[in-house]
Amino acid sequence: MNVDEQLELLKYQIKLIRTVVASDEHPYFMFLLDHDFNEKQTRSLTDVLYIFNRRLKEQSNSRDEQMELFHWEKVEDIKERNKFFSVPDDFLLSDSPPTYDEFVSLVKLIVPADVNPSYLLKSLQMQEMYVNLCEYLLKQK
Repeated sequence: MNVDEQLELLKYQIKLIRTVVASDEHPYFMFLLDHDFNEKQTRSLTDVLYIFNRRLKEQSNSRDEQMELFHWEKVEDIKERNKFFSVPDDFLLSDSPPTYDEFVSLVKLIVPADVNPSYLLKSLQMQEMYVNLCEYLLKQK
């Protein structure tokens, strides 16, 4: 099978998968497919969501030593991935709660240009991922 045939096969397989996956049950994953996210973009977005969620929770929770160690190891991994998109590391080290404007500025560095940050947050919320964070950020819009 040549490259063109492989590409056509992959496109068809993706089309079949999309018909099987219920978009109302997985709106975030469908959003990723609709906007042609690649794996690096998805991973970097997940990193941003993880850090923002932690920053939001830090305002109310005490710190556990094991979780702190895990967190700082994860931060080091995220710093390496941030280099792919020239994402500054300052959001990783901030103690302040995240803001919608900060989210938008980071999303613009990572995701495809046609992505609306508000719709992205709403798709996450509908799939029950980072619900409190999404709600918090959308209220600032």
